[in-house]
Amino acid sequence: MVVIRWRSTVRDHTVVIGFGTKGRSAIETVCGAGLRKDQVVVVDPSSKVIDAATADGFTGVIGDGTRSEVLKRAEVEKARQIVVAPQRDDTAVLVTLTARQLNRRAKIVAAVREEENAPLLKQSGADAVITSASAAGRLLGLSVLSPAAGMVMEDLIQQGSGLDLMERPVVKAEVGKEPRETDDLVVSVVRGHRVLGYDDPSIGALQMTDRLITIVRATPGARVTPDMRPLPRD
Repeated sequence: MVVIRWRSTVRDHTVVIGFGTKGRSAIETVCGAGLRKDQVVVVDPSSKVIDAATADGFTGVIGDGTRSEVLKRAEVEKARQIVVAPQRDDTAVLVTLTARQLNRRAKIVAAVREEENAPLLKQSGADAVITSASAAGRLLGLSVLSPAAGMVMEDLIQQGSGLDLMERPVVKAEVGKEPRETDDLVVSVVRGHRVLGYDDPSIGALQMTDRLITIVRATPGARVTPDMRPLPRD
């Protein structure tokens, strides 16, 4: 009865496929920004992993995320966003293909170990691809060159403490201004399908349809609306 009732009411939820270190860290980040645990469905082939996920307050589905019938049990067709984080890159490709076939509108964020596989994930339907090995390597390199800079970057990727990277819409009072004239520290402007650096001369004045990527002071427990969201993490 509980499962039937959940399936009849859930929509616009988040599905996490693969609940290892990457999947768990990703959903902890989003929940730290305000997503309710009852809006998260975890899919994993390990019953022990699903037991741990349900103990944490998430809904769990045991099964192979590359199979459409398993994803349908997780109501992927109704999901707002999908996190693809299995252990293997080839599995990530198949999961992404299957999820995109079932849901054309959801935002899909996928993780891969090797950078050479990132284009294949994009072709499979992922909106964003995080290369875990390369990202970790770059953070290590930055920390070697400047331990202080490494600490700042580590702070930025820990949602809910210190400083956070956020994406938000331009507000009416900011229309016509330049990025540096806003109250927030703007690092990029999203215009259409382009992500422009704050000092890109083609930006000119901010438009109502623009979105801003900003660095803000973290507010623990703050709710994140669909218009204001944390950036994807590893």
